[in-house]
Amino acid sequence: MNAYLDEKIAEASKIHPETTVLGEEIRRFVAAGGKRVRPAFAYSAYVASSGRSFEAILYASAALELLHAFALIHDDIIDKADLRRGEPSVHKAFEYFHKNRKFKGSSQKFGIDTAILVGDLALSFADELLNTAPFPSERIRRAKSYYDLMKKQVLYGEYLDVLVPVKGQVTEEDILKILEYKTAKYTIERPLHIGAVLAGAEEEDLIVYSSYGVPLGQAFQMQDDVMGTFGSEEKIGKPTDSDIKEGKQTMLVVKAYEFSSSSDRKVLNRVIGNNKATNEEIEEAREIIRQCGALDYSQNLSYKLINSAKAAIREAKLVEEGRNYLLEAADYLLTRST
Repeated sequence: MNAYLDEKIAEASKIHPETTVLGEEIRRFVAAGGKRVRPAFAYSAYVASSGRSFEAILYASAALELLHAFALIHDDIIDKADLRRGEPSVHKAFEYFHKNRKFKGSSQKFGIDTAILVGDLALSFADELLNTAPFPSERIRRAKSYYDLMKKQVLYGEYLDVLVPVKGQVTEEDILKILEYKTAKYTIERPLHIGAVLAGAEEEDLIVYSSYGVPLGQAFQMQDDVMGTFGSEEKIGKPTDSDIKEGKQTMLVVKAYEFSSSSDRKVLNRVIGNNKATNEEIEEAREIIRQCGALDYSQNLSYKLINSAKAAIREAKLVEEGRNYLLEAADYLLTRST
């Protein structure tokens, strides 16, 4: 990844010295951390499907990480998030860049405009890396079909997520659909498919990866949402009151409204989506979510989905090394705590 970004930054320098900052910001963003979940799942499915060109699969893995950078950079703009992985989000970094360089005009607008371009550039780099991965052309063609699906489906999922807060009444079914498209297919199912087809897996071989990836991905996001409300800022890299203040519709929130008393729902109405809520009000909302059973419900549903994923993969005809990683990934989610 570093060698590739060095090459892209050098290309940019030939256009104009100022353009190198875009590639440098992608490098900073990617190096800041993250779980590297999508590359890991693509690699694991490649190995589990008898792939052995270990250097070649790194191209596809890096492409997925850059695709994820694109999605996160744009997502932070939509969410108006100032932090990502404990560091300034890209639009905030360029807002500070504007101020430090004493440029004219709005530093906020410059930050957002430039962050959109950085995200688009990361997507361009991702496409290029997958297109140039050293695999037979037919395998690249098949991988690109799943990669293209992955890009489209995460955008549909993101739109559903944007729609939910303004739509009004939200159901558990709505939340599970968002989790399927915004997280499960994007984070686990499609990366598994990409890795598997690059190894030469047939279409019928991909069914088991879907049976594993969709429930695990839904559980993964539910666990993230629990940590986003009940975890620590140090652990998750963003304020733990942000989901409540933004009015993010999660399984926790949907079930809290369903399970709580009318008086508690009035508290939730006052606090959830209120970006001026005090620490005391945030804690009051957290306590309602705990006491009404919404937290337990979300965690228990998550565990059920994880066990479903494990059952799908346990008896599948896969190379043991790859299967073991997939089972360990599910076990990690089972033991993950806030």
